[in-house]
Parts: sequence; C-alpha cells; structure tokens
Amino acid sequence: MHIPLWANILHSIAIGYILGSIPFGYILVWLKKRTDIRSHGSGVIGATNVSRVLGKKLGAFVAVLDALKGIAAFLIIYFFVGKGFLPYFAAFSAIIGHCFPVWLRFKGGKGVSTSFGVAVLLVIVPAILAFVAFVFGVLSSKRISIGSLLAVWCFAGFCFILDLSVHKYFALALAIFITITHRENIKRIIIGEEKPFWE
Repeated sequence: MHIPLWANILHSIAIGYILGSIPFGYILVWLKKRTDIRSHGSGVIGATNVSRVLGKKLGAFVAVLDALKGIAAFLIIYFFVGKGFLPYFAAFSAIIGHCFPVWLRFKGGKGVSTSFGVAVLLVIVPAILAFVAFVFGVLSSKRISIGSLLAVWCFAGFCFILDLSVHKYFALALAIFITITHRENIKRIIIGEEKPFWE
C-alpha cells in the first residue's frame, strides 16, 4: 500500500515530537526528590538544571538520555518510514518536543543535548569541533548558555565550510532555533545578570 508523502511527513513529525517530549529530567528529579524541577534553578527540565538539583553525574546522565531522543527519532524514521528529508523532520521535531513537551504544558528544556545527539549522528567531525567550542565557551565564561550558543553556531559554520549538503541547512535552522530558546539567557548576558554555572 502506497503511503502519500504528506502522511509520511506527519508520521515523522509526530514520532519525533513524542520521543523528544519524554521529560527525562523531570522524571528523574521527581523519582529522586519528589519535587518538580521546574520549581528549581532556571525552571527548565534539561541537564544543566538537573545538575543543580541532583549533581553533575545525574545531570550528565540526563544529557545522554536527552541526546538519545534525537538519535532515536532520526533512526526510527530512517529505517522504518523513509530516507531523504523525512528523518530530519523527525530529528528537529524531537528537539522541539524536548523544548515544548505537551505533558508539561509545553515548558521543557533548551534543546542543546538533544541537538548534540542529532549532530553526532549526522556529521561527527563538525559535532566534535562544536563540542570543543562548547567546552571552551563554558570554561572561559563559566556559563553553559554561552557555551551552548557558541557550539550551535560553530556547528552550523563548520557544516557550511565543509559544504555538507542538506546538513548545513539543518544546522543553520538548528542554530536559529537554539538561539530562540536561549533568548532569556541572551538578555541576561547582555545586562550582566546571567549567573555562572558553578554558583
């Protein structure tokens, strides 16, 4: 039976969004401390805020789980629905789902870990270089937000420099989206009120 393209696009978006919206940070903090992570720190469910509540090891564990959401979304669509641009729809939808999960009234994370998972899967060299940029940004500024923004734009830049076909346009869209999710951080950075990660 032939499935029309529009149906495959919808399937890809839906599967990606559902996978991405699994709130691992929220679930882990609730299981460990019986508290809503959104009432702590920055109020988001991502790995950085989990680190503030449960420590860096569990924060890193959440980062891995969040990264796997984007990877799983891309691979599921790639192998079971179709190749071409469909897996990219799924991967981007997973990132959107992480940032705006329906289960938590659309208040999720910033999308960085999920984006990094997709980046590693798609193009390993620019992803590694972006991670180096992230580490440099964090260590030099002591702020995760600055490292994250530096990383996503470096990833897009490396993809364009290497002229990586469709990857470069996906990376550019990703950089723009992550910048939007960090808009409050950017405002605080500009006025000097963005708190260091180690505080």
